[in-house]
Amino acid sequence: MRTQVAGTGQLPDHGATLSIPIPGKNLKFTPRPAYVWVPPAWFARSHPQLPVIELLHGTPGQPSDWTRASYADATALAFAEQHKGMAPILVMPDINGSLDGDSECVNSTMFGAVETYLTKTVPDFMRKKFNASTAPGSIAVAGLSEGGTCAMNMALTNSKEIPVFANYSGLESPTYLSDNKEQTIQALFGGSAADYNAHNAPYLLTKQRFTGMAGWFEAGAQDKESVPAARALQGLASNAGIDTCIATPPGAHNFDFWTHAFSDSLPWLSWKLKLTPEPQAVPAHCVPGNR
Repeated sequence: MRTQVAGTGQLPDHGATLSIPIPGKNLKFTPRPAYVWVPPAWFARSHPQLPVIELLHGTPGQPSDWTRASYADATALAFAEQHKGMAPILVMPDINGSLDGDSECVNSTMFGAVETYLTKTVPDFMRKKFNASTAPGSIAVAGLSEGGTCAMNMALTNSKEIPVFANYSGLESPTYLSDNKEQTIQALFGGSAADYNAHNAPYLLTKQRFTGMAGWFEAGAQDKESVPAARALQGLASNAGIDTCIATPPGAHNFDFWTHAFSDSLPWLSWKLKLTPEPQAVPAHCVPGNR
C-alpha cells in the first residue's frame, strides 16, 4: 500500500489491520499476537508520526475481541474518513496470556511484569516498528471491563507517559477473578496492601493530584456493577484535577455496548492526543478537573 501511495500520491480509502507478535520480557506467559490498525494517513509519503491508543481486552478475552467483536478498526476508519484519513494508530496487546487469565495489568509473581510490558514495551514497539509519535502525551490507553480498570490504573501510575485514558465498564479497584479485596492482595500483590494501594484508583485519587490528565468513563445503564463504579471514579478523578467525561447510556456488559463506547469516545481521545480538533459535541457530560 505504501508503494502504491508513493507512486500515485493518493492515500488508500482504507486502513490496515494486522496480527503481529509483541515480545515481552520477565513475563510468566508468552503474549498472544497483538492486533494493530493503521489509518490511511499512515501510508502517506511524509510518513507522519501518529499517536497511539492502546486498547485492552477483558477476561475472559483476547486481543482480537477489539476487532472481531467490537469493530474498533471499522470505527476508527469511519472516524479517519471524516478527518482526511487521519486517526490514531490502534494497538491491541495481550494482557493476560490466556482466555481466562486475569493479570489486572500489574507486575506480579503470578503473571510477571505485565504493567512494564504494557506501559513500556508495547509503546516502544509501536515507535520502533510503526513510526508512532515520540512526543510527550502521545499514548492513550482505553479498555473494556478488566481492561477498563487496567487503563485507568495504568494511566494513574504512569501519568507522564499516559495522560489520557478511557474506562469502559471497569470496576473501581483491581479484582482478581471473583476474589474479594484481601484475596486479590494475596494473589496479585504478594500480600502487600501498600502495593495494592499503589495500583488502586480510589486510593490514588484521594492521595495525589493529577493535573494535566484526562479520563473518559462510560458504563451501560443496565450494568449494575459498572455504573456505580464509573460515577464514583469520575467524581474522585475530577476532585483530583483530572478533566473528565462520563456517559451511562442504555447498555449492558457486552461487546455491543463497548463498540458504542469506543465510538463515543474516539473523537475526544483523538483531540486529547492533539491529532484532530476538539469535537463540537460528545455524547457525555464533561467537566474540567478541580484545580
